[in-house]
Amino acid sequence: MALVKVILESGATVEVECTSAQADDMVASFARFAFEKRVPEKRTILTPNQSIYVDFSKVAVVRREF
Repeated sequence: MALVKVILESGATVEVECTSAQADDMVASFARFAFEKRVPEKRTILTPNQSIYVDFSKVAVVRREF
């Protein structure tokens, strides 16, 4: 398991617990968005019953903790 911290432009922080692969994908998606300005798939499926929606245009930092 991994912890991803999503820091919004407003300064608010959201923590998401997910698998290592999902954490790596979230960080890589944000990096591609920041570099290429290409809007990635915003919905991330965590488990069959859980998903999150991240609007990267309102995000300042996405950081993997562990």
